[in-house]
Amino acid sequence: MKSKLTLLMLFALTMSGLFGQEYAQLRSLEDMGYRNESITGIAGALTYFLKLQPRDDINNSKLVLKVRPSQVLNKNISAVTVSLRDEPVFTQRLEFTALDSVMTIEIPLDKRFVQPDGRFIKMRVDAKMAMSDEYCKDVDNPAIWLTVRNSSFLSLRKQDAASFNYSLKETILEYNRISTPKSADLDDLLSGGVLYALIKQKASLDEIVTDNYSESDTVSNTIITGLISKLPAFIRNQLPDIQNGQGIIMNLQPYGDSRHVLVVSGKDQEGYKKAINTLCNYKIINSSFSTKMVIDNGIPHYFDKNPLPVVFSLEELGGTPRIMEGIGALKTNYAFSLADYNAIPKKLTFHLEAMLSLLNKGDRGFLNVYLNENLVFSTDLHDKTSFVGDIDLKPYLLTKNNSLVVEMRFHGAGNICKEGFANFFGFIDVKTSSLIFSGEKANEFYNFFNYPGEFRKRALKFIVSPSLIPQLASSMGQLITQLNTTTVVANYLSIPEMVSTDKASMEDLRNYNAIVLTHRNDAFIKNFSTSLPVQFNKDFQLYKDVSGQTSYSINDFANSGIAQIFKQGQTTFLVVTSLGDSLVSDAFEGVIKSFGSQYSSIESNVCVANSKGKSNFFFKLPDNSGIVTYRGDKNSLAIIWNNYKFFILGGLVLLLIAAFFFVRKRVKKSQEII
Repeated sequence: MKSKLTLLMLFALTMSGLFGQEYAQLRSLEDMGYRNESITGIAGALTYFLKLQPRDDINNSKLVLKVRPSQVLNKNISAVTVSLRDEPVFTQRLEFTALDSVMTIEIPLDKRFVQPDGRFIKMRVDAKMAMSDEYCKDVDNPAIWLTVRNSSFLSLRKQDAASFNYSLKETILEYNRISTPKSADLDDLLSGGVLYALIKQKASLDEIVTDNYSESDTVSNTIITGLISKLPAFIRNQLPDIQNGQGIIMNLQPYGDSRHVLVVSGKDQEGYKKAINTLCNYKIINSSFSTKMVIDNGIPHYFDKNPLPVVFSLEELGGTPRIMEGIGALKTNYAFSLADYNAIPKKLTFHLEAMLSLLNKGDRGFLNVYLNENLVFSTDLHDKTSFVGDIDLKPYLLTKNNSLVVEMRFHGAGNICKEGFANFFGFIDVKTSSLIFSGEKANEFYNFFNYPGEFRKRALKFIVSPSLIPQLASSMGQLITQLNTTTVVANYLSIPEMVSTDKASMEDLRNYNAIVLTHRNDAFIKNFSTSLPVQFNKDFQLYKDVSGQTSYSINDFANSGIAQIFKQGQTTFLVVTSLGDSLVSDAFEGVIKSFGSQYSSIESNVCVANSKGKSNFFFKLPDNSGIVTYRGDKNSLAIIWNNYKFFILGGLVLLLIAAFFFVRKRVKKSQEII
């Protein structure tokens, strides 16, 4: 009996551990916007601010760091120290066990590590490293390094009580599900897309789920959006009475337990649109701490003839004031996107203002600037305590997302081990240092490198097939996210104007750019009969080259999508469709993820993707290239062959006979000469 009880207790403990792990939420450094960061040289430090959410149970959570050290470090004198809120909490020797060894460091968290506002944990990673028996011998050794992987994560448990008051934005981020009506219209689609884009900003690996509801459904733990008249009766009855022209955003506990429902609605279309527009205003949703908001006014922020900006300070691009101190290479990385400028510039100038310590006699110092790992500028810092200058950056080195690195490299004179260790320092003024964009490179071939900037330059319309509206909330959210992803922080989420394909006309699009989400057989596609690189309403083949080797062939892949970008008249179009009639949502979402990634920086105007974007192909299909063929169609060479093949074969036979007698005659003649 005792053994049975013991087994039962072990089973209960195991199951409780499994269920506990089930509710642990993983939030990686990559989700928080961090890249893989490295410390090079004998000493250095990295600082991170780890964002928390109101219901994170810090006392029962942990930090998991993935650290990869150099393979040649001396483990006896190399160590890493992790500090939380400036308090050292963990130190470990640096040692590798395999070629790609990654050390895993687990640190239990505690509320005392949380910043006073309750929203962040400050983490600092310090490293002291050497390969030789003495640190100073390795000052210039490039083999001394340590990398903190952005796959490091917070493993967070949830609690019922919030540790700080929720703003409306933080309330939205608590959800991972969005429900739109089964009879969704364009407003419902836009609302679902905006909510999806907001939730995407949450640092979480959790997948965002979109579904549809009817008036008789029971919904919970979701954001439900739609006119009040479309909402399930049980939810509708718990909302306060509002007037025509008013919108409402309200967080409910409709069943009296821990289940929540966030409602985004309106008494009529006008009020509903005001609620949607309010969601796009970051100032409002970040500063509203009520569970109920009745909305009388809501102004939309459209993509409407955004002027090309000219100057961005490094501070606007996310740079923070930072003193670089040490010996060897001291680097600071600034990231920027071409979407910030909405175009490819003809000229790009980096205005840099920096201060540095004066070099002693015999010391050497250099200032280097790298654009996407290409050295574009270098100067000697001898006899200088500051640097102010303009540096030309070559536009052909730009990609969609760019890295600008400023490096100050210092080398002390003499033997540092004998003469003592001296640190140098440098400081970059992020307020006065700036990127200056000039001119716009003319586009002769429109391709995905122009996305999303091209669609932020003018007023933008989304054109959607009516039959697809209930299925495209996630795809709409992906597009809104991509179009609003810029380095420069905005105060609002820009949205497009919406129209269905059955009510759209080419005349109405004259002063717009357009993104078309369409059914494969929608009649609206006939407007592009001469402009579309691929006419996808027919089965087609794409060829790698004119030799005829098939690169990609389409029949009816259930989860495949295709996107094409092109210019027609004064309007730039992006046309997206599903190539099959099932798994439509996955097909759209997969291809949108693909062309919105860095892969689309290659010069291509057609993207085909399947398996939710896990497999994607990019093609460059210029006009009249002959690379695309359609099943059932015959090209001109095939028509000539079918009509004249017997004459052609007869001619070839006659040529062979004539060639035979010609050679025979020449052979005889040569023999007579001999």
